[in-house]
Amino acid sequence: MTAEHTDTADVVVERLDAALRLTMSAPQKKNAIGSGMYLKMVEALDEAAADASIRAVWIRGAGGVFTSGNDIDDFRNQVDSDDWPAARFIDALVTFPKPIVAQVEGLAIGIGTTMLLHCDLIYASKDTRFQLPFVNLGLVPEAGASYLLPRLIGQAKAAELILLGGSFGAEEAVTLGLVNNALPADEVARAAEAAVMVLVKQPPNAVINSKALLRAPLTGNLRDRVRDEIVQFGAGIKSEEFTEALTAFMERREPTF
Repeated sequence: MTAEHTDTADVVVERLDAALRLTMSAPQKKNAIGSGMYLKMVEALDEAAADASIRAVWIRGAGGVFTSGNDIDDFRNQVDSDDWPAARFIDALVTFPKPIVAQVEGLAIGIGTTMLLHCDLIYASKDTRFQLPFVNLGLVPEAGASYLLPRLIGQAKAAELILLGGSFGAEEAVTLGLVNNALPADEVARAAEAAVMVLVKQPPNAVINSKALLRAPLTGNLRDRVRDEIVQFGAGIKSEEFTEALTAFMERREPTF
């Protein structure tokens, strides 16, 4: 595939023939996503949605890491905003009409896992660790996870992943139906690229219409739930529980609630 790319320091946007590839690239913080990164990805997704010549989007992280989640310090600074960049990114994913392929490696923490609920084909390296540590931090999940996970993997398993907040591996993610395949690290990029190359050659309207039909049973009140989660997430960041959880993490001790 022929690449034309724009390097915006922490998000690399590449045009690969009829596909757009977004690479989260903040290696100093394991690709934790800050507000600037969210806004760059929103802009890229909005442009890709409107550009008929782009048939698919490919999302990955640089340096063998997908993302370690939200940049919490940055996120705390956005808590009083009426237009959170993270919320705009989630909405851009929820409403994106074309297929999204995710190449997942190393870590997929927090939003790194929940954003995958809005991707269509997901290929993970076998060593990837997934986690939904929101409750651990005194927060609620985001990106519609509280709505989608019970429907996708069942109420009991969703409660386990969200309420206990433990990490799980790629093989379990495959078993749960959260990712398509768990592959050796050196095969993940090839698998993602192969899927993208097939997608861009498919009849575009049939792909868009099929995605809409596949997603229809899951959408329902999803956007309302996403908004409710964001409100509660924001309240959580202001809470004593979050402050204690974050302080304990930084001080390498058990939190006391």
